[in-house]
Amino acid sequence: MRTRTKWILISVLVAAAAIFGLYRYYIYVMQDTWTQEDAAILRAKKEAGLVKTIGVSKSVWDEVSWVVEGKDASGQHIMVWLQDGKAPHTEQVDQGITKTAMEAKIKAEMPNIHIVRLLPGVYENQYVWQLFYKNGDHYYYRFYRFNDGSALTEEFTLPNR
Repeated sequence: MRTRTKWILISVLVAAAAIFGLYRYYIYVMQDTWTQEDAAILRAKKEAGLVKTIGVSKSVWDEVSWVVEGKDASGQHIMVWLQDGKAPHTEQVDQGITKTAMEAKIKAEMPNIHIVRLLPGVYENQYVWQLFYKNGDHYYYRFYRFNDGSALTEEFTLPNR
């Protein structure tokens, strides 16, 4: 085998090993999150009557809450808020404000911002949309009630470095 061919083969093998190592590291890092998501979905199906899952999100503010979005047995689009030690809270999406409608409302109120993340969550025992956004050089958190999309009075500014 020629020297050039040998080095090409070695380079390909090293690259493949590096890609495989990165893949395994990603699996290792994400395994706990995936386990928690699966547990939240199972709890929502068991305790709240969820039949089909559309999405799962984790919100952390005062405490950790999981929100599972999906459909119940009657085909209603629902969201289930799960918190440790509390019974699940279920709301029909059409009784509240959808994520798309909330994004449109926010963009209409604050057209110059960049929405980084919009998640359902819990803030001071209220079911809310948790907005994380950037305006200029600053990042902010703001909360909106899930049922009507009205803004809560507090806005949290993250300090610049």
